[in-house]
Amino acid sequence: MNREPSLVPSPLQPQAAREYLQNALASPQNIAPLPRVCAQLAELTAQQAIDAAQLARLIQSDPALAGEVMRVANSPALRPRTPVVSLRQAVSWLGVAEVRNIAMAVMLHGEVFSAPGHEPESEELWREAWLAGLWAKEIARERRKHVESAFLAALMHRTGAALALKILSRFEAERRTVMEARSFAELIVEFEPVFGRLLMTHWSIPGDVQDAASDWRDYSHASHSDLAGTVNAAHLLATHTLYPELLSEELVYESPVFEQLGIFPDDRRAMLAKRDLVRSLAGV
Repeated sequence: MNREPSLVPSPLQPQAAREYLQNALASPQNIAPLPRVCAQLAELTAQQAIDAAQLARLIQSDPALAGEVMRVANSPALRPRTPVVSLRQAVSWLGVAEVRNIAMAVMLHGEVFSAPGHEPESEELWREAWLAGLWAKEIARERRKHVESAFLAALMHRTGAALALKILSRFEAERRTVMEARSFAELIVEFEPVFGRLLMTHWSIPGDVQDAASDWRDYSHASHSDLAGTVNAAHLLATHTLYPELLSEELVYESPVFEQLGIFPDDRRAMLAKRDLVRSLAGV
């Protein structure tokens, strides 16, 4: 059976799609608005005295966020001796910083890592980002550096690709077309850096986090090379966690980024041994 003419890839599509992406750059508020809960959470957590009950009420207004906070609080890696049964308990047990991290992750997942028609690709990017955030937190704790910023930098490190994917999926839906796979992938690679910066600027992400999340691939030349190196290492660990058959433990262990970060061989082994704990926290 022949495909509908409108669904046949056209040689003109890559240029039309590139123009569509460029037009999207001019209106960031329309493609990835800062979720209301994130804005309210940032305002609330900026206060010197934070009421756990007030924070719990805010979280309860978003069912997905409330569910994730409860899941993490009761995960094998973090749960107390008796189960956490209320949001107020969960907020008190996890702490404000951890709740803020979970909120940012949930909002990103819903707002950015969502591309109708390309759900598997979008979910793969999300799992990379979420796991990298958790691994970055472990690296930061081990080194006692970037404890407040490592999670967010790693969580953000694939947002540019996710946002480009989301916009291209919208292009396909509006044009009733399916792009050729190679052109589609090349456009995501081309626009990943600029869309990542756009999103982080619009969401008021700190400058050092933006730099590290953008420059993690070339971490040694990044303006915040140590934090970018942390993101690079977290990405490797996340990839190994997801695809151990493609990226072996030995290849991760021998990566030069760990030497730059001053993580000694025994500490690398100990870190790799935390895979199950990180999987538990991630829910993957």
